[in-house]
Amino acid sequence: MSSSSKKYPETGDTFFAHTSFLLSPDEAGSAAASSVARLIWLDAAASSAMAEQETCTLPAEEERLLVLAVDKGSLHVGSEQLTATLLRGQTILIPPGTSCTLTMLDAGRILKVYLRGTLIGDVMQPYFEQQKLFCPAGLSDVREAIHAREMAEDRAEQISAAAYHLLMRLHETAGLYEAQSAYPLLVDAGIGIMQEEFTHLYGVDEVAERLGVTTAHFTRLFSQTVGIPPGRFLKQQKLNYAKKLLILPEMTVALVAEMLGFSNVNYFSKVFRKENGMTPAEYRKLNRVSLSAEADKDVQDMLQELYL
Repeated sequence: MSSSSKKYPETGDTFFAHTSFLLSPDEAGSAAASSVARLIWLDAAASSAMAEQETCTLPAEEERLLVLAVDKGSLHVGSEQLTATLLRGQTILIPPGTSCTLTMLDAGRILKVYLRGTLIGDVMQPYFEQQKLFCPAGLSDVREAIHAREMAEDRAEQISAAAYHLLMRLHETAGLYEAQSAYPLLVDAGIGIMQEEFTHLYGVDEVAERLGVTTAHFTRLFSQTVGIPPGRFLKQQKLNYAKKLLILPEMTVALVAEMLGFSNVNYFSKVFRKENGMTPAEYRKLNRVSLSAEADKDVQDMLQELYL
């Protein structure tokens, strides 16, 4: 694999000079191994079980980036740059020279990976400066890096390639988090679940369970910060999508209700009418589209997505 992809930032000659070597192992010997180790290296990896309310302090690593991912439970992380509560699947970056305190809120497991090399600063320094240290995902990437490190033994090019891949994934996911977000991380995570999976969710209880908190706690925090209860937010996601489906000739009211997880078509019609001032059938009649050659491309794309 070469460095032709443009999805990652151009960070200078050093970055591109080594990219093809990192991802295409050769027999360059110890000198080259030393070179890639300076550029990017997966220095250490560990999986640690922690009891409920167990606390530990990780000292500052002057030359290493610590990547923490929650494999099970929920974890509170306190550092100079960011204080956050992480849920399963979420990841946080602890920059070089920063100590942090970990408190396991529920018994669980964390994964730790240490990266070092000049490439870290080239790629991640803007995120460090803007305090974009939280990654809404990343667990699978950290797992993959740990597995690659275990399988590589002492093969420098493979260890460095695993570190490079993880760093690029962190670069992508860290950019999804805005440090100035008005919402706590727990609420952000809940919004993400509801926006991405609303067609499969039956209620707020399921969301709270996924987040590892009680429904009452999640509802209270969500309502305080977003301004509406999470149940209504979830309902709005479903009804907004229902409008898109109802205009399609292939979609009946009953089918839309079933696709969006409503218990029956009568309940769906009642909820839809309360929010929109008309029944689904009336909305469908007023807004139904024709799939002619001139039909809107968005409608065509939606149909293709539905039937793939």
